[in-house]
Amino acid sequence: MRSRRPGMALWLVGWSALAGIQLGARAVPGGTRPLGSPELLFVFVIVAAGLCVLTSAAVVWRAWRDDTAELGFHGAFFMAVSALPLVHGITTPGVLYGPNNATMTAVLWGLPLACVAQLPILLGRRLGASLVHRWKPWVVAHLAIQGFVAVGLLVSPAALPLFDMGTGGAIVVTVGALLASLALSARHLRLHWVSRAPATLAVSLAYAAIGASHLVWINGAAMTLGFWVAHVLDIVGVFLATIVGYIAYRRNELEQLVLKPLVASDPLDALEIGLDPVVRAFVADLERKDEITAVHVIRTAETAMAVGRRLRLEGHELRILGMGALLHDIGKIEIDDAILNKPGRLTHAEFEHVKTHTLIGERLAAESRVLGPVQPLIRSHHERIDGRGYPDRLRGDEIPRLARIVSVCDAYDAMVHTRQYREGMGADRAIAILREHAGSQWDATVVEALIRAVMRGEVPDEPTVLADAGHQVGCSCTHEIPMLVGGTGGVDQPNA
Repeated sequence: MRSRRPGMALWLVGWSALAGIQLGARAVPGGTRPLGSPELLFVFVIVAAGLCVLTSAAVVWRAWRDDTAELGFHGAFFMAVSALPLVHGITTPGVLYGPNNATMTAVLWGLPLACVAQLPILLGRRLGASLVHRWKPWVVAHLAIQGFVAVGLLVSPAALPLFDMGTGGAIVVTVGALLASLALSARHLRLHWVSRAPATLAVSLAYAAIGASHLVWINGAAMTLGFWVAHVLDIVGVFLATIVGYIAYRRNELEQLVLKPLVASDPLDALEIGLDPVVRAFVADLERKDEITAVHVIRTAETAMAVGRRLRLEGHELRILGMGALLHDIGKIEIDDAILNKPGRLTHAEFEHVKTHTLIGERLAAESRVLGPVQPLIRSHHERIDGRGYPDRLRGDEIPRLARIVSVCDAYDAMVHTRQYREGMGADRAIAILREHAGSQWDATVVEALIRAVMRGEVPDEPTVLADAGHQVGCSCTHEIPMLVGGTGGVDQPNA
């Protein structure tokens, strides 16, 4: 049985080992004796940090070229933990500079400054959303501040306050930076639970290496073993995160985490990470057939992921839910265009034809070796709690749980957004209808979870996942919601 939290053990061991190596360096025989020379430190740091600056710059350039916010934050973070250590090397006492504070303040404040670059991610969807939408000015401003600090330290080495290693001030700075690194590392681990892509776990451990390197400020000393270990951890972390991320992007293995800026939290970010090419092909086919439906399924997938988080689904369940919601209407590829796009009411025969999209979709998914888990969602997303749905007239818990989630999210999106034959009714009216029919047409627990997600601003008005699959947002599929008679709960035409 596949683990629901893949990589968790390795992540815990990695963090423990990295922190242990850094904190334990002082206890190694000779660990408190000075090692190496200023000249060695000067050459080693300038070469290594200079290469780190180049790889970080490549990531920022790629983010700018492809307009990908999270990759921009990622690159700005690692630029900070590269550029300021470069200052650390340049100002090494005894080479180009005499005794000075800059050589230590540069590395003390490098990681905290880097964490500021990731504030839009650390703040989460609600607080960080506006920053993500303005990611380019944010990254440019952060890079400018990095440059200003770096040049300022080269010109005036005492420009920033310095706390000696092991003092209260150094410990406070270290703990704050360590917690931020831990949060970023954990976030990427959660993405790995959904994506199971090796690159996500590698990036998570890269943040761990950089966070652990800062522990030298708790009990280390300049030029000792722990001091050199901190340099190695920092360099390895930067190279691992920037090179692996960049290569993974080019191979389309990481897409979203380091690439598509969803501002999202947790697994919603990862809906497309590692998404099988078969799924991509299906979505592309659906867009060519009917762009309106393609935009609808994208929004429904995002809404379902938000509801799934509310219901505390495990990572692997979220992935199945996201793919199932994305593909729930894939059977409409084989529905006649004239019927699918009909602006008026369907005849009985036409409606029976549209209803076959659930079985067609299941058949299409069955043709893929990787889509077995999503077939029940595609087949059963129009079943009803009271047994009056289709195609199997399942009742209550007979309907797969994830299909019940897709059903609610599908109906909500269809009711809220404008279609060819009528204006969208808005969130308030849609919520009222969902509540009215909770327990009869829809799962009451799922309905309440959706309402909470809507009220908390977790449900998108426009699609962000796979945003390139839809261009005009604001309408949905023509025959998606129930035709309610008199608002009393009678259903004349179930949503198709």
